[in-house]
Amino acid sequence: MTAVLGRRGIAQRGDCDAAEARRPLIPLLASLLRYATNHVVSHLPSHTARQWWYRRVLGIRIGRGSAVDLGCFVWFFGPSQIRRDGVHIGARTKINRDCCIDARGPVTIGDNVSISPSVAIITTQHILGEPGFPLQTKGVVIEDHVWIGMRAIVLPGTNIGRGAVIAAGAVARGEIPPLAVVAGVPARIVSWRPETAATYQFEGLAELFE
Repeated sequence: MTAVLGRRGIAQRGDCDAAEARRPLIPLLASLLRYATNHVVSHLPSHTARQWWYRRVLGIRIGRGSAVDLGCFVWFFGPSQIRRDGVHIGARTKINRDCCIDARGPVTIGDNVSISPSVAIITTQHILGEPGFPLQTKGVVIEDHVWIGMRAIVLPGTNIGRGAVIAAGAVARGEIPPLAVVAGVPARIVSWRPETAATYQFEGLAELFE
């Protein structure tokens, strides 16, 4: 009995040692995955290859007919975190060149959404008033037929209603009503779209070398 217990103890210590040895590899593998995603895969001139990586490796759900163009930066901790929090891009949605998608928190983008180049969608921020500068995550929801102009910023916790327009360079936060046109820093309502303006469907978004 003593010999059996001894062997078990040795085996358990060996398992613990192996686990400890693997632990430093996890951050390294996550860093390598982020590097591959944002400095190799995002620059491949193939929508098929990029979307395969985003879907199969990162776990991002991308609807039929949608396109994520060259140079997009996906900010994430790891694939298991993306799958847990959820990143969903609807059907026939266009994310143009050089956008930043902060997948450290939940992101939901609807159907027939147009996101112009260099837009940043942010889900995670620091809490300025607490010791240790901790992170805080708030999900972002962008509903169907939204148009986000070039270099606009969508802050954590923002909900953009169906058919709304975020003007170029605007900083969107909080609740953006459906069909509202907002501009400025912070973004404020400057106009409204007619109901009939949010009925289109995009086609042929995956252009060659885009």
